[in-house]
Amino acid sequence: MASSVPLNAGHAKQRAGLLRGSPFIVEVFDGADDVLAALEVIERDLVFTAFQSLDWLTVLYEELATGSGAIPCLVVVTDRGSGKVVIALPLAIGREGLLRVASFPDFGVSDYGAPLLGFMPSASPSMIRRAWRSIRNALRDVDLIRLKRMPEKIGDRDNPLIAFFGCTPAQEAGHQLVVDQGFDRYLDSIGKKYRKDYERCHRLWQSGGRARLYRATTADEIARVFSIMEEQEAHWRSAHEGRYQNAVPGISPFYERIAIDGSDAGIAALFALEANGETIATILGLVHAETFTMLRISTAGERWGNLSPGRLIVLETVRSLSGEGIRRFDMGCRSNPLPHGFGSTPVPLYDLVIAQDVAALPAAVLHQFGRRVTNSRLKSALPRLRAMLPPRF
Repeated sequence: MASSVPLNAGHAKQRAGLLRGSPFIVEVFDGADDVLAALEVIERDLVFTAFQSLDWLTVLYEELATGSGAIPCLVVVTDRGSGKVVIALPLAIGREGLLRVASFPDFGVSDYGAPLLGFMPSASPSMIRRAWRSIRNALRDVDLIRLKRMPEKIGDRDNPLIAFFGCTPAQEAGHQLVVDQGFDRYLDSIGKKYRKDYERCHRLWQSGGRARLYRATTADEIARVFSIMEEQEAHWRSAHEGRYQNAVPGISPFYERIAIDGSDAGIAALFALEANGETIATILGLVHAETFTMLRISTAGERWGNLSPGRLIVLETVRSLSGEGIRRFDMGCRSNPLPHGFGSTPVPLYDLVIAQDVAALPAAVLHQFGRRVTNSRLKSALPRLRAMLPPRF
C-alpha cells in the first residue's frame, strides 16, 4: 500500500493548492532537507532505481549539490481519491544562462535518471497524461524540463515518461548482463573465446598463491581498499593522459561516503582482488533490487596485465554475488576503459526535453534535432549551432 505525504511543508502546501479539481494532488518540496524528509516517508512503497534511493540521494545532496548551485526539488503526485502516491520526481533546479532548468540530480555521478513509481488509479494513457500535466503545471516557474538517460523499465514497471512528446533516444546506452541460471551457465553463454580467456586468467591467478576476492565490510577494510582504488585510478589516469579523468569537484569524498555509508545501509559493495597478497583490482557498485550496478573499477596496471585483472574482478564479482541471489549486473553507461566480452546486452535509454515557455523552445528543438538527425555533416554542425544561441539558451 502506497503512502501519502503529509502536507507539513509550507511550500508544498502552496503548490498543492494550485491544482484543485484535478484527480491528483501535487506537492513540491524544495531544499535538500525537505526533499529527503518527504522521500523518507514515501520511498518504501515505491519502485525506483538505485540512483533515486534515499541513501544515494542523501550522500549526493550532502556532498555534491551545494557546489553545483542547483536546488534539490521533489515533485510528489498523489491520487486524490485514495491518498496513495502515484509518482515522485526528484529534480535539481538550476540556472543555465537566463533559463531555469529542471533536471534529474545527476551531478556527474548518476548513470540513470527516473521517477519513483507508485499506485496508478488507471493505466490509461489519458490518466498518465493528466498526471504529467499536473507535474508540468507545478513546475511552471521552470523554463526547461530536461530528463536524461531514462530506462524503459523501472523494476518491473514501464516508465511512463518515455511515452510523451519530446522524448528521444539518449546518446548513451546502458550495458547489462543477466545471470539467471547460475555462473557456470552464464560463463558458457559468453562464447568460447572469452570463456577460455577467463579460465586461463583464473588458473594463473590461483597458481600464484594467496589469491582471493573479498568484500570489504569493516570501516578499516573499506578505508584501505578505497585508498588503493584511488591510488590505482590516479596511476591509470596519469598513464593515459587523463582521458577518463573525472573533473567533478568533491568526487572522492562522495564515493568514499557511498562505500562506507552504503555498505552500512546494504546498498553498496566494495570488492578487492588479491594475488600473492597484493591488491591487483578493486570494484565499487550499488546493490538494489537483485541488481549490482558498477560505479568504479581500478587495476594495478601493466605488471599484472597477464591476468587481465579488470575482467577478472568483474567476473569474480559476478560469481560471488550471483551466489547471493543477484541476477543482473549493470556495467553502466559512462566511459569505461574495460573491453567488451562479458555477454552484456545494450539497454536503451531516453531523454525527455520539454520547453515550458517560448524562451526555452530553441534549446528543446535543438536537442530533439540533435538526437534525431543521422546525417554526419549535420551532426558535425550541431556544436556550431549551439554556439550561435544566445546565452540564455
